Amino acid sequence: MIYLDEILALEGKRNISKTGFEFSGKERFAGVSIDSRNIRKDEIFFAIKGEKTDGHNYLQEVARKKVKLAVINDSWLKSNIKSLWKNNRYLKNLSCLAVKDTIKTLGELASQHRQRNSVPVLCVGGSNGKTTVKDMIAAVLSNKFSVLKNDGNFNNHIGLPLTLLKLNENHSFAVLEAGSNHFNELKYLCEIAMPDCTLVTNIGKEHLEFFKNLKGVAKEEFELYEHINKNTDGVCLYNLDDKFIRHYYKKYLSVRKNLPSFTYSYDFDSDVKGKMLGYGKNFEPVFEVKYGKLKFKTFVNTFGKHSFYNGLAAAATGLFFGVPEKQIKEVLENFKPVSDKRMEVIEFNGIKIINDTYNSNPDSVKIGLETLKEYNTNGKKHVILADMLELGKESPYEHAAIGKLTAKMGFDFLYTYGGNSYNTFLSAKRMKNNYWFDNRVVLSEFLKNTCSKGDIIYVKGSRGMEMEEVVRKIINEEYKIK
Repeated sequence: MIYLDEILALEGKRNISKTGFEFSGKERFAGVSIDSRNIRKDEIFFAIKGEKTDGHNYLQEVARKKVKLAVINDSWLKSNIKSLWKNNRYLKNLSCLAVKDTIKTLGELASQHRQRNSVPVLCVGGSNGKTTVKDMIAAVLSNKFSVLKNDGNFNNHIGLPLTLLKLNENHSFAVLEAGSNHFNELKYLCEIAMPDCTLVTNIGKEHLEFFKNLKGVAKEEFELYEHINKNTDGVCLYNLDDKFIRHYYKKYLSVRKNLPSFTYSYDFDSDVKGKMLGYGKNFEPVFEVKYGKLKFKTFVNTFGKHSFYNGLAAAATGLFFGVPEKQIKEVLENFKPVSDKRMEVIEFNGIKIINDTYNSNPDSVKIGLETLKEYNTNGKKHVILADMLELGKESPYEHAAIGKLTAKMGFDFLYTYGGNSYNTFLSAKRMKNNYWFDNRVVLSEFLKNTCSKGDIIYVKGSRGMEMEEVVRKIINEEYKIK
């Protein structure tokens, strides 16, 4: 529940337009929305100007749904106020709160709302796996708490505040994914969420166009740890298997002997120790967890080598917050990714498709290929790779490196798609079956003529490459596998 006086109390001058309902300041709203298509009449509409659309253009639609209050940019209001109120009868019952920046006000309101609803907040960041780890942790902690979490990867300067504004008296914990592709974005998100606990999954080659190199990635991701270590009495969860995280942990430990921390690892001494035991029949990772005198065996019900690390992160978090081992095991062994594009295994017409099309960077591609290499099949292995975006100047080199790695691993077929992936194609030239495409449909049609029953197909690409369309083409009835 959000009160109007919460908004009016925010910093900076706020002006309620004279048209519309007269508010006393005690009015309550069920929530906040930026989407005119599904907003409810008891919610506040925030008009956000994005890259492709401007929420201000949908005020008429919002008013038609009997929404009482919209928060708009003051600059937009000054340019449109005469025509807005004079010519549009639908807006007569809609009040507008004019602010300097609706996105900033959204964050301020979320921060204020978070303070009012005092519950533990855990923020999950990292280069790879953060959405899956966030979902696993939320599922584990739900055995003990009433948990609020982001939907999907609603993790940026708009998505995270919108999630926080859903906090209510029924919640006793919040698990929030915090994402970034520019410096200082995570610092801003921490100022809003004020987390009591933070976890960084790993440091990898993400958004190099903006972060330049791995040190830049680490600098940004560690803003989550910096918030705890400099500003609060909270705790940081450290994955000691990652060399950047391990170095950060040791550096801080040398300065602060009482560093509030909890560690987990497969290869190093830690509070929670994992031991890889192998894979199940569907290549789900099996591992042992040891914490003090407690020891148990479990597996993660998702395909892939990376699931070892995701599962241990979730188990360690659950143990830290006192979730019983039986309930941790049950969650991990029955876990299903919320997204249908994260290492989803599809059985279709005698072939196995690994749908890993949600996102892509050099580290996630490498671990995906390693997983495929270790997977036993009597058929052929087909690798489909699309562009890894936002790599900046490193893009040609990184795509070429993936091509060399694919060829070295000895896969049967390589199909590449996109301008950047032409470098992957060229560097894998010693492969017998090596193809490059500039059209997803042509790629899909070609693939149906090269696949046979018993084969396995791995599909990977950055979100912007929309490689899930290739998966849909493969499993569509018109693309029967011979």
